[in-house]
Amino acid sequence: MKTFKITLLAALISSPLAAETIDKTLELGVFGDYIKSSTNKDDQTDWQRIEAGKSIGIDLQKIIDEEWNIRFELAKTRYDTQNGNDKDYGTRFGLDAIYKLEDSDAYLFAGVKHFNNVKSYNAVNVGAGYSHQVSERFSLYGEAAIYRDVDYGYTDQGIKLGLKYAFGDVKKSAVYNKPAVAPVAVAEKDSDNDGVVDSKDICKSTLANVKVDAKGCAIVAEKTVEIDLNVSFENNSSELKSTAMNEIKELADFMNEHKGTSAAIEGHSSIVGNAKYNLTLSQKRADAVRNILINKYNVEANRLSAKGFGETQLISEGTTKADHNLNRRVVAKVKTTVKYTVQK
Repeated sequence: MKTFKITLLAALISSPLAAETIDKTLELGVFGDYIKSSTNKDDQTDWQRIEAGKSIGIDLQKIIDEEWNIRFELAKTRYDTQNGNDKDYGTRFGLDAIYKLEDSDAYLFAGVKHFNNVKSYNAVNVGAGYSHQVSERFSLYGEAAIYRDVDYGYTDQGIKLGLKYAFGDVKKSAVYNKPAVAPVAVAEKDSDNDGVVDSKDICKSTLANVKVDAKGCAIVAEKTVEIDLNVSFENNSSELKSTAMNEIKELADFMNEHKGTSAAIEGHSSIVGNAKYNLTLSQKRADAVRNILINKYNVEANRLSAKGFGETQLISEGTTKADHNLNRRVVAKVKTTVKYTVQK
């Protein structure tokens, strides 16, 4: 059997500074595959002793929900015939239903195909695949399939490697902005420039940009500071996306700066699927954020709690993809009171 080599070249564009998510609606794939014809065809003259084929093709997937996709496939194949001494060109097209396994990038599929090579025949197929996300829009995928010829009774086998591009709206997460420092006001005729002349100033080293009382001492006040976390997840997934790390790091920096704070991390899901399963999935999402804060950003574990609420606290009760995307989230709010010198 000859070796079949496929080279895929992809220009993958990503923006690590933007916290973006894709609400996927369609995925367009290009692929190469290897079709091993049934060994019973090797010595059949009416099949021209057909052996193996190498294909290039495209497929288009429609995202139905978090569990199901439907796919149209079209491929052009070059087969070895007559014990490798000749070639025959054929086509293949058909439909597949794709079921995505929970908490995994693996999937199963089944469908119907029409082959047109030495002979024309119809087949049913089953198989399994795996998809690896390389950016927000691009992913690599591989599949193995079995094709059962329903017209002549033969069984072929196939393996596939491909690259997919996702279509859908881009949504950006909110960015936390720290309070800006007020402009420095410079007083006159005193050594520390605090606005109180030296003869009345009992605090000789106050900074020029802070408010002072009549004796030249800094005025101390209290204020509440807070930060919100809101990160989203892919369909049926508890895996954190790389684009969520900036927002999680900001929360960690805030908590490491204010050591007396604690955070209640809340996981949520959309209404798609079983409510009991969604409750478990939301807990996994909350635990994933908590673990990153502890293991990567050194926030003490006793300052963090994680709880999943499933689909009980929807922020959007619609049934569109956009509604489901808003509901698949982990949120947290941290606030504290700090003392500060009042600036001018």
